[in-house]
Amino acid sequence: MSDLIFCLDSGTTTVKAAAFDLEGRFLAVAQRPNSALRRSGSFVEQDMDASRDDAARVLAECAAKVEGKPAGLIVTAQGDGTWPLDADRRPAGLAITWLDGRARDLVAAHTRRGTFKPIEDVTFSRPTAASQSMQLLWLARNEPERFERIRFALRLKEWLFFCFTGELKAEPSALLPTWGDWRSHSPSPVVESTLGLSRGIALLPEMLPIGSTRSGLSTEAAKATGLPAGLPVLLGPGDVQSTLIGLGLGLVPGIERCSIFGTSAIHGRHMADPGQMLERPAGAMVQPFALGDGYVSFHPSFNGASLFEHLRHLTGRTSQSNGVSPAYSGLVLQPFLEPSGERAPYTTPHARGALFGLTAATTPAEIDWAGREALAFVARRSHEMMQGGHASIALGGGLAADRAFAQFLATATRSPVLRATDGQAGLKGAGAIAAFHLFGLSREALANTWVGAYDERIDPEAGPVADYAERKYALFVHLIDAVLPHWEALAEIEATKTEIGLT
Repeated sequence: MSDLIFCLDSGTTTVKAAAFDLEGRFLAVAQRPNSALRRSGSFVEQDMDASRDDAARVLAECAAKVEGKPAGLIVTAQGDGTWPLDADRRPAGLAITWLDGRARDLVAAHTRRGTFKPIEDVTFSRPTAASQSMQLLWLARNEPERFERIRFALRLKEWLFFCFTGELKAEPSALLPTWGDWRSHSPSPVVESTLGLSRGIALLPEMLPIGSTRSGLSTEAAKATGLPAGLPVLLGPGDVQSTLIGLGLGLVPGIERCSIFGTSAIHGRHMADPGQMLERPAGAMVQPFALGDGYVSFHPSFNGASLFEHLRHLTGRTSQSNGVSPAYSGLVLQPFLEPSGERAPYTTPHARGALFGLTAATTPAEIDWAGREALAFVARRSHEMMQGGHASIALGGGLAADRAFAQFLATATRSPVLRATDGQAGLKGAGAIAAFHLFGLSREALANTWVGAYDERIDPEAGPVADYAERKYALFVHLIDAVLPHWEALAEIEATKTEIGLT
């Protein structure tokens, strides 16, 4: 009877659980839509108890599908946001997710005053509306009574770890980009003192090295999940690093950069010293590598495959995730439609979408394809900033199933693309991390057995399509540079519509 590793990934769109054996063989999966998400304008929140219940249900469904001896469970989830607990360790209201835009104006005000510089110097990253520090500052100023009730400020995976084990713990990869010094791997008072936040670090759970953030599954959680009480539970890194590792980053020889196109778009590199990059956006993030030496540097974008849901509202055309045909055109689309603005590689709470070249002859298919081109161009800009050269890019996320997009990404970035379409990179990466920390598997063994082969290698096209992509990328960057100085004015006009009676 095989020993089993169970992996939980509570994402923004979908909550998933999977079971693997210690050789990395995928045995079972269960998933369900995230029923906890609540959207209302710029407020994007989650019901914390519903998130817990979704997680327990998918684990129970997964456990019922597989035979074997459960040997461990690892928990990962969306990495940012604020999941508040009161003194009784109960939710202090709805959680504020990474897509929430309420702190955008605070971010804009600090950006104008240039007060984020000390924080950037320490954490490597400028705060955004997704940052827990800015969300707490918003609560302190706008809901002071609720802010005073908060005793602990968690992230989703820390909340689920607490629900399953009864213990409050954190690990550095999720906590340090907001609260700590990326070099010393410790929280820094610079963040809260710079923001004028009365309580920040004091609200954080105990931070331990990732391999030490473990405890046993509680009796209550065992009943809810169908897993045995006392099962070792490991708090993993966030879903971004888990997915990057699942795509082979830092494990498979030659895979030093990846792109993920899920709800958001993430472009990352494994690096020995991120401080050596010649150019970095203020929204870039650095995390200690969960499997040993080095760092994961990545550009987390608010705007990923969710772009196509937004375009659907504009065109009335349902965008397909695969099987599309290119619809080349003179359109240049700027894909910044999320209410929080953009995080990286263009870091501003005021980012706005735009569509250039529109005529009466424009078709919905051309708009849809222009969105795919835009995501590929943003990926190229990010990888250029991270000095990735033309090394292969491992591609994951829902859009990896779209071969036409993968081909254009290879051509636009002038790099081979290694496509992984099983959609399980986050779970696979989490499982590899658990195998490393709970069972002592080597990185070489993980590379050989857990990551496995890619679906295919796609080389860049040559000829007219390559010329088209190169010319259009240059125009894409030029137009963003031209429009970017006007984004704040557009945001200010948007903000005045309620004052003059417009809705």
